[in-house]
Amino acid sequence: MPRRFIIASVILTPFLFLAGCGAPATPVDLIRPPLAVTNLQTDHISRDLAKLLPDQAQILSPMQQKGGKDISFGDLDGDGVDEAVVVFQVKNRTGKLLKAALFMQHNKKWRIVSEVDGFGYGLDVAEIKDVNHDGRPELALGWSLGDAGNGLDIYGWEEDKLKLISKKVYQGPLELD
Repeated sequence: MPRRFIIASVILTPFLFLAGCGAPATPVDLIRPPLAVTNLQTDHISRDLAKLLPDQAQILSPMQQKGGKDISFGDLDGDGVDEAVVVFQVKNRTGKLLKAALFMQHNKKWRIVSEVDGFGYGLDVAEIKDVNHDGRPELALGWSLGDAGNGLDIYGWEEDKLKLISKKVYQGPLELD
């Protein structure tokens, strides 16, 4: 009997170590800084907006902007409520299409109200600010053109949609002041 017990113990002991829950986490491993309420709200909004994009859409982050924000917020229509702009790419038979979608809230639900086509290889800048100093914000989209530099499209809010105001080519970091 003792011999069977010893053999069973020798066989089962390694399984107990392998199947155990492991070493408990140290307090340092468990401590995380709290997320700011704005980060939680932005994550929630980001998920809501992503659901409204076409299937297989990949949201692009601006390469030049600090923090790599996927969503740009600003009040383009002057109603006191921020709109959201998401730039994304979708694949088609010939490659990929770059697009920017403008979202507005109505009864606490987001909807796409305008969409514009992008160009180039990626997104360099996406900002909502008063670029031309006329007192109304515009949407500035900087597109990466590879070795050719970058292209900047400025859109204004007119007749309930985004309208192209100007285009220009730029090199290096873009200063929108």
